[in-house]
Amino acid sequence: MGEQIAVLSSGVWQIRELVKQMTGFEPVRWLPPLKQPEFGCVVGWGLKSTSSRAQKLAKKSDKTYIAMEDGFIRSVVPGPKEIPVSVVVDHSGVYYDATDASDLEKLVIKRAASKDLAMDRRALSGMELLRKNRISKYNHAPFMSTTELGLSPEPSGGRVLVVDQTYGDSSISYGMADTASFERMLDAAKRENPDAEIIVKIHPDVICGRKKGYLSKLKDDRVKIISEDVNPWSLIEAVDKVYVVTSQLGFEALLAGREVICFGAPFYSSWGLTDDRSPIARRSGNTPTIEQLFAAVYFDYARYVNPETKSEIFFEDAAAWLINQRDQYFKKLALD
Repeated sequence: MGEQIAVLSSGVWQIRELVKQMTGFEPVRWLPPLKQPEFGCVVGWGLKSTSSRAQKLAKKSDKTYIAMEDGFIRSVVPGPKEIPVSVVVDHSGVYYDATDASDLEKLVIKRAASKDLAMDRRALSGMELLRKNRISKYNHAPFMSTTELGLSPEPSGGRVLVVDQTYGDSSISYGMADTASFERMLDAAKRENPDAEIIVKIHPDVICGRKKGYLSKLKDDRVKIISEDVNPWSLIEAVDKVYVVTSQLGFEALLAGREVICFGAPFYSSWGLTDDRSPIARRSGNTPTIEQLFAAVYFDYARYVNPETKSEIFFEDAAAWLINQRDQYFKKLALD
């Protein structure tokens, strides 16, 4: 048996085979006072409050804390019922924590310093694969036209998207943002685009009532609220600019060539590709191309597993699997 990795959470224990495959360590359950086995490192789900015990155990034991998280193309439907097709494994932080360098940040810097034309071509193909097939983290929501969304046919000042998030999401506090960041974002979007149609997208978890958002109770005649559960590419393709705090939707907007303004510090900001209202000084001087940033995020950092065979696969295979699963999902919905 190789080195053992302590698991404290029941949720992580349920995916212990995935933990073993992604870390190379043998998971052991830490259940004091009954079970306190020897271990060489500790695993938890990101830096969320549910992993605080695991983080404390790692610090107290002077062991490495390994953070696992859902990847950037996770599943068709949100929630624990679907095994993620993509995960990330971080030994130094986690991608949404801007307070310190994560494994992803180091990979981006490494990519920015390299010249790999073959990888650039692969990244361009990968970006096109996501855009063409409208693949995102979750893929259960339908694509909707501007007419179906109730948007103006041809607004003279263009369209601007403002992205809401769930209240208290870890990426917000770790992304150096707070409630006021959302207020500043909306104010800036209206001020900087006086003639544009302003759209606010409410988060899917808020729409279904599981969580609350920051802008969900907004009442503003200048703003069009999108509360439908819609494929995010529907919105990206309909707008010229995207205002975010830390949402992944901002990165997908970059892949589509949209101007992205960040009021927090997400993993894709401060690399010279976004308009950053909360810049991260340590990232300055490193200027990856969009292809290099994509390669670092989707090829180097994220890992992929076929949920059926449990074998590790490449990004392109994972995207193809998700596309097929989504097609089956929508066919089933049509028959029901």
